[in-house]
Amino acid sequence: MSHEIHEQIEHAGHAAHDGSHLPQFIGITIAILGVLMALCSAQVGEARTELIATMVEENTAKAKFTAVSNKYRALQAQLQQLHAAMPNLEYLKKKNVELKVIDGEVKSPDVKNSIKATQASTDKILNTVIPTESDVKRFLGLIHHIREQNEAANEWAESFRSAVKVHDNTASRFEIAFLGAEIGIVIASVGLLLVKKAKFARGAWGMAIILGLGSMGVAIATKINNTHELHAAEEKISESEHHFTSLNRDKEDIAEDKVLEEEILGEFHELKKLLEGS
Repeated sequence: MSHEIHEQIEHAGHAAHDGSHLPQFIGITIAILGVLMALCSAQVGEARTELIATMVEENTAKAKFTAVSNKYRALQAQLQQLHAAMPNLEYLKKKNVELKVIDGEVKSPDVKNSIKATQASTDKILNTVIPTESDVKRFLGLIHHIREQNEAANEWAESFRSAVKVHDNTASRFEIAFLGAEIGIVIASVGLLLVKKAKFARGAWGMAIILGLGSMGVAIATKINNTHELHAAEEKISESEHHFTSLNRDKEDIAEDKVLEEEILGEFHELKKLLEGS
């Protein structure tokens, strides 16, 4: 296309020797439209490159969201299993009332001692299946934190939509501006070839100018509007990413895990002594 534009400008210079300045004006118009085409082409390439880069970052954020979401669902499933393994409180209350009634009706000391021994054995069994309060609180705290991470990761992944839309819109509109300038060059070139028909040449030149101004208007408006929208979209991405990153507490979790491991090891030794003593 640049070679064709150069030939048209040379043709305009030769045609100008006829005494009319119209060929020169058409040649200048072709040159300006050629520059406009080059600028629009560069903007299209830049927008497409940024679009691909943004979509890659979006996929990274979506992968983070998927990982956190899967972790959250796994913890929710474990919580449901934990709840299912816990005894029914209403049932326990009912049985405690019944045991108190039976205990009050029994007069024999031997039977009462047998009931107490049975209750003690039952308490020991329940103690092995019911989680401790500290473990439940830590587990619920972990689920609450993962839920916050899940929401933040989803917000981060969703924040890329605006930026992707802006980049795609920028490329599309600059392509329209590029096409308008290209058509303008074609029309101006036809007018230049038929410069001896002054009326037709002026009409073609006028149409080329209108197309050039329209393309320039589209390019300028797109650059101004989309630059502002892109800035807002990138700020949203940055804020949501920072929010998600700030919720990362891997170091704290590792420290808590080490404390838990030490507690389990200590309790295991104590449990071993108790079992040996029994």
